[in-house]
Amino acid sequence: MITLEKIVSSNLEMLKSQEAELLKSLNFVQKARKLFEEQNDRPRRGRKPKAYSTPLTSPKAERGRGARKGSHLSNIMGVLKQKGKPLPSGELISALFKQQKKDKNITHYRQLIYPTLTQAYKKGVLKLKDGKVHLSA
Repeated sequence: MITLEKIVSSNLEMLKSQEAELLKSLNFVQKARKLFEEQNDRPRRGRKPKAYSTPLTSPKAERGRGARKGSHLSNIMGVLKQKGKPLPSGELISALFKQQKKDKNITHYRQLIYPTLTQAYKKGVLKLKDGKVHLSA
């Protein structure tokens, strides 16, 4: 026969096992929270957020950004300045191809340069007139 004492003792055992499981879960959650808090306090790696400036604060912002040293655009502008006259894009790419040593395939090199030329036309850094690339000054 089931007595009240057996029911109470089985309930107590069940509650103790549930308490142990809950304590285990709580311990896991506390460790995870501590880990995330520690990671949140560390300085972040990777790219820093961009600092945007308004034209009112910086007169340099109106001029736009120039070509970085060693970029395709700076190389293009260097060849155009060196020649002193507008060049067809084919001659420009041939001159650039002769200057560099990394890429051995001119077809592949053209595929790298044409998007740079297109972006430069869109930004107004270079102009294309009569099939020749001009520096916009």
